[in-house]
Amino acid sequence: MCKDSRFRFVYHYRIIGLVYMKDKFFLMHMMPIVRAHIAIFDENGNVKEQLSESREEDLKLYSEIIKKSRKDFPYIILIDTSVVVCVMWNEPEKEFIVIGKTALYSEFENRNQDILECPKDTYTSAIILIWNKLTGKMIGKGDLWTKNIVLDDSVSKFITENIFEYQENGKLHNPYAQEQREHDSIRRGDIEGLKASINEVYPGEIGKLAENQVRSIKNVAIAVITCASRCAIEGGLNAEKAFSMADGYIMYIEEEMNDPVEIERVVREAEFNYARDVHDLNRKNIKNPLIHQVKDYIFSHIHEQLMVRNIARYIGVSPNYLSEQFSRFEGVTLKQYIIDEKIKSSEYLLKFTDYSLQEISSFCAFSSQSRFSVYFQRKNGITPAKYRKMYQKGKK
Repeated sequence: MCKDSRFRFVYHYRIIGLVYMKDKFFLMHMMPIVRAHIAIFDENGNVKEQLSESREEDLKLYSEIIKKSRKDFPYIILIDTSVVVCVMWNEPEKEFIVIGKTALYSEFENRNQDILECPKDTYTSAIILIWNKLTGKMIGKGDLWTKNIVLDDSVSKFITENIFEYQENGKLHNPYAQEQREHDSIRRGDIEGLKASINEVYPGEIGKLAENQVRSIKNVAIAVITCASRCAIEGGLNAEKAFSMADGYIMYIEEEMNDPVEIERVVREAEFNYARDVHDLNRKNIKNPLIHQVKDYIFSHIHEQLMVRNIARYIGVSPNYLSEQFSRFEGVTLKQYIIDEKIKSSEYLLKFTDYSLQEISSFCAFSSQSRFSVYFQRKNGITPAKYRKMYQKGKK
């Protein structure tokens, strides 16, 4: 071998070694993010290197897993409830990178077995980043989970049996057209149309979503409220407000309610509230994007002290111009609108939480509890304390 050839040979392997060291350095610093041990195996399933010390039984498990894991994408294996292991085949190095046991939800964390939680979204982003770093290939979040989701025979069997039962017993679901009319009423802010669609009589029935009756009704409620929120957004309602309303209703149903009749009442209340909000938007016929910006900002910062000059600075206009435009389009001053929105927020807290009046006053960023009470009574005709008692009495 000539001198130049030897130089090229040594230089080539130094470059490979440098790249490998960079990958190893990268993986070591990804471990605290995925909160899992990372180990490297050769193509026969033998441990080449541990970047942190894994349990012996885990290494044996990984060695078995990788025998079926030579995929062209990050292969995620569910080994227990919400506990996963990810295997990546690194073709150039002829090795497997194994990202050890990780719990995707905190309820399934088990520190005794070295299983720590990494939130699913964080885990997903980390896996995509590692895959790209090691292979140069890109994969999207949707593709990552789609490629790793395969319905086993038991799931397919359950679905087939459920369809067969409906066919055998002559069961019908509520008509799709009726559901569409309900959704369209919310989308258009048509309160009377919503009433009519809900009052329709039809031969079908609401689907059964769980064996336990209350659980099934809660599942239906979650689906209805979620659909209603999306319809309201399509009708022009601020997305953040629609999502927050849905979260509030769903959390309340999940944690506070077990009476099927009361659950249905709250679901209908949610649908009508969405329809009313869209109706109000349509009635005002807001076409000024400046007003939308202001309302979005106020909604997102409702628990902060809101000043006209600060909102104007954020949007990039003068305070006088902003106040004039808002009053012209809304028929109310910007200051009064801010107060009204804070009172609305406080009403929700009084109804659905046990926070003290002082805490609610602070959350809504009123200058004092007494000032909060004055504004509240001016709008509702009663004090915050009486409002809470009235609502709680109505719940019993």
